[in-house]
Amino acid sequence: MTIYNIVLYKFKSEATPEQREYVKELIKELPSKISALQNVITGEKVLNPLSHGYDMGAIFLFESKGKLDEFRPHQAHTDYRALSSPYLEDHIAEGRPDKVVFDMETA
Repeated sequence: MTIYNIVLYKFKSEATPEQREYVKELIKELPSKISALQNVITGEKVLNPLSHGYDMGAIFLFESKGKLDEFRPHQAHTDYRALSSPYLEDHIAEGRPDKVVFDMETA
């Protein structure tokens, strides 16, 4: 079984291309820092009117829900979230989701 943790992000309008790339690099470094994470795939949206304003996506792969549970509180994950947050939208308090997280399991 594989767990896919899919995350969609919205960048702040003032985020530069370099800052966007920095966030992608932070994500790509996570498998080398967190053994519970098997792999990660990142990419920016392809022009699509159904993207609802999301700019980038990441797919995190885990061998089990237990490994996903190890990942979430890991210090490297916490650090990545803190380092990337200045470049990402945050309107959760206003009821507008700026990040979507969806976990699914495959056989």
